Amino acid sequence: MSRRLAQRLLAVAATAGAIIAAAMPATAATRTPSPSPSAAPPPVALHLNTFEPTFAHQGDTLTLTGDLVNTSDDTLTNVSVALRSSTQRIATRYDLARDSDPATLFGVSYSSTRQRLGESGRVEPNQTVGWQISIPVDKLGLPTSASLFGAYPIAIEATTSSESGTTRTRLPTTLMWVPKGAQFTPTQVSWLWPIVDGVHRGLGNTFLDDGLATELASGGRLSGLVKIASESKLPLTYIVDPALVDDARAMAASVSAGQQGGEPSGSPSASASPKTPTTSPSASKSPPSNATGSPSPAVQPYQVATGNNATQTKPGTGALTAANWLAALQAAVAAPKAELVGLPYGDADLVALDRAGLDKEIAIARSTGQSLLRAELAAPTLPDVVWPVDSALNQSTLDELASDLVTTVVLTDQALPPVDPNAISGPRADLQTASGMVHAVLTDSTLDSLIANPSSVAGGERVAEQRFLAETMLVTEQRPGSGSSLVVAPPRHANPTGFLADLLSDTGAVPWIKPVGLGQIADQPSNDIARQALTYPQSARSSELAPSALAPISNLRDGLAAFSAILGANTNDPFVTNASLAILRAESSAWRAHADRSTKITDSVRTQLNARTNSVFISKPGLITLTSRKQKIPLTVVNELPDPVTLQIRLTAVNAARLKVTPIAPFTVDGKGSRHEVVVEVEATTGGRFDVEAQLLTPDATARPIGGAVSFELNSTAYGAVALAIAGSAAGLLFLLSGIRIYRRVRNRRGGPPDETAQASPEPQPVS
Repeated sequence: MSRRLAQRLLAVAATAGAIIAAAMPATAATRTPSPSPSAAPPPVALHLNTFEPTFAHQGDTLTLTGDLVNTSDDTLTNVSVALRSSTQRIATRYDLARDSDPATLFGVSYSSTRQRLGESGRVEPNQTVGWQISIPVDKLGLPTSASLFGAYPIAIEATTSSESGTTRTRLPTTLMWVPKGAQFTPTQVSWLWPIVDGVHRGLGNTFLDDGLATELASGGRLSGLVKIASESKLPLTYIVDPALVDDARAMAASVSAGQQGGEPSGSPSASASPKTPTTSPSASKSPPSNATGSPSPAVQPYQVATGNNATQTKPGTGALTAANWLAALQAAVAAPKAELVGLPYGDADLVALDRAGLDKEIAIARSTGQSLLRAELAAPTLPDVVWPVDSALNQSTLDELASDLVTTVVLTDQALPPVDPNAISGPRADLQTASGMVHAVLTDSTLDSLIANPSSVAGGERVAEQRFLAETMLVTEQRPGSGSSLVVAPPRHANPTGFLADLLSDTGAVPWIKPVGLGQIADQPSNDIARQALTYPQSARSSELAPSALAPISNLRDGLAAFSAILGANTNDPFVTNASLAILRAESSAWRAHADRSTKITDSVRTQLNARTNSVFISKPGLITLTSRKQKIPLTVVNELPDPVTLQIRLTAVNAARLKVTPIAPFTVDGKGSRHEVVVEVEATTGGRFDVEAQLLTPDATARPIGGAVSFELNSTAYGAVALAIAGSAAGLLFLLSGIRIYRRVRNRRGGPPDETAQASPEPQPVS
């Protein structure tokens, strides 16, 4: 070998050594904290657009693309980006949070990935430049042992120069590494999928606004939620507010009643067309469509209030949209392995109701919601599951739900924190109540927050997506042999963004996640982790529906029950059903920040209930005179309602001791202004005038008052006649005795023989 050749070989070896040294992760550099960040913000912002593949095997090529933005006021020079990576696996979710901090320095930078940006490394203020980095995964030096699968930290590191010096800015993210032969039990992940949209009606079928038409239309929030859920093909658990289904049915009623035969493009087929909602009975009686298949002119679309005056309305625009959406939702909840949970009607504010002493309203909201879903959508597959607002409950409300046969509640894991904050906990716990044990299914608050606010993660939604995958991978790492479970819950009013769709797609694609329904996790045993007592945060209490909004509910419900009792079970009056639903809408958690709107609904119910109740009344009698101690008196009851009513009457004197009343049997009064005379037998115990009240009552044993009492006077003259007869008899006897005495005196003066009485009783002689 020549000397020159030897020198060349040494040079090549030195160069290769330098490259290898740069490429191999340095142990000394791993997990080295960076210097304390200065108060000045970084001069650039990094954004990640693509990260491929989502998880890596040997032989893959990692490709990342993104943007760099000069956020400073200076022109930056020597601008470049490179990939930084570590071969040390992230062990815990705490470590993941630390490595996701841009201030944390880990691993080494790969010079082979460095690229200059801008024009010769120059980037002007507010200028955005793109970047792309590609590197074979095998060059990252990740461990090939099958047991060392997991999440590994990587970052995009930008280097910039300016008058103030050189700055390095990092965008951390995570690479999921699945080497050949990796074996693990996938983590079961259950997605709750909320189909909720607040309250759109008060009392009756007139909508407060037409905003729901936009949400249900193609491109709208609710339409998008159903669409991406259906396309995911995952076993989702749909959490549906029955009030939303009720509203959509009311909107689609004209389509259901008016379409026949040829339907407009995009409408549901006849077999899938929605049924007419029970709250709109008139729609089912509408005449059929004409020969062209267009809605009959007699079939009117739903009405929307204009301004603040509900009596002024305009036709709604979302009838066909609502029909299509309902058909899509029906198909979604009927998909294989899909589950359905019904919220209490209107997504009632359960804790606020319990705190206000309205526990019966909780039961009514639940039973009404379950019945409506069974009739209008599908039978809930998990009927005994409750997901409260904010995923939080206090013990009193939990006890009430348990007494109403609720077996499972969905809470945030922050409601039952482990005693040991470092414990590996799961999504199942048991809660003791006065009615027995209730299963608690705990959602993962870290993932919930990430789903609700992906912008909280620096670098864009693609970085947030990798963070979601890393969190689930770490849960799998913790129990690779036995497996773990997670429950994730988007916010109640989630938007169907591409980020949410991507997470669903990932859930069904990555090997360390197994999508399952909520029921499968709810049936798991508790993991017996020691937990603190049930926690209901002050923030949740501060957000509850105001007590002033709930104050009228008890009296309204009692009044409505009384009105329903006099109508009977066979009434055709829809007011009772509509008013009951309106009361439930007034209890909705949607009004937490708008208590005045809840009050407006209850005021409307009270006004109409009073008007109907006052349509049944006792015609006020004048003065009634009793000429005997016992006597029958007539009272006239008027019914101006369209339906007959059944009632009873209670008659009482203001001084109860002055009047006895024979019990009055219930009676029926026909409607439409009919008058019915009720004969009441009374007995006065004293004479003279006294005040009496007549009150209509329900015909049942509760005898609840209907309307106000009617006052009138009774004048009892029977005792005056008896006294006159006695006085007359006494006067007659006195007159007779006086006559006898006078006769005797006259006869004695005429010299007649004294009678025996005189002899037996000689008159006394005057004493001289």
